[in-house]
Amino acid sequence: MKIKMLTLLSSIAIFVGSSFAQFEGKVVFEIDYELPEAMESQRSMLPAQMEMLINKTKTKVIQNTMMGSQIVITDKKSESSILLMDMMGQKMAINMPSPTEEEKAKEKLPTFKYDDKTKKIAGYKCKHSVMSIEDENGEIIETDVYYTEDIPADANNKLKGLKGFPLEYSITTQGMSMTLTAKTISKEKYSASEFSIPEGYSEMTMEEFKKSMGM
Repeated sequence: MKIKMLTLLSSIAIFVGSSFAQFEGKVVFEIDYELPEAMESQRSMLPAQMEMLINKTKTKVIQNTMMGSQIVITDKKSESSILLMDMMGQKMAINMPSPTEEEKAKEKLPTFKYDDKTKKIAGYKCKHSVMSIEDENGEIIETDVYYTEDIPADANNKLKGLKGFPLEYSITTQGMSMTLTAKTISKEKYSASEFSIPEGYSEMTMEEFKKSMGM
């Protein structure tokens, strides 16, 4: 059960940690879940909040759960990431290299339909779009996205093509749906050390991590 939850938390962090914008500061998201009945007992183990720290070249996504903390640091230029996991008494820094050209070619990109709806989120006027994307089962999932053009999104891995930075959107993964809504946005400056691997973490590849977890 713990291994399955670790896999789920990793997929959530990697997905939500892929959004990027030319904006320096912090965005705090609240996360709401729709879970299948079989997963209801695990609700308390899922993160209720996500913090995203952003500078000109990197982003850092922070999530805390009953099992520990999880951080994803992504380099904008190379598209490589580091997953920091401090869980079950272990501190691991899992290196995730840049996607290959073959992986990029196989990537399922979303499409967006825009309309005139607007909504104010965390003090920002947001525009509306309906995002369509194919899930892991090959089904097309449609979801509402509210985005701001005041924080331009010049690169985002999963919402490529969106005309701005998403402040409210939903994603479906491993049989559950979660909605992320920005609660606070603040402009801040961060030093390079904020986006480095802290002391005490063992570096490994994703393959080595999976092997250590018996996956």
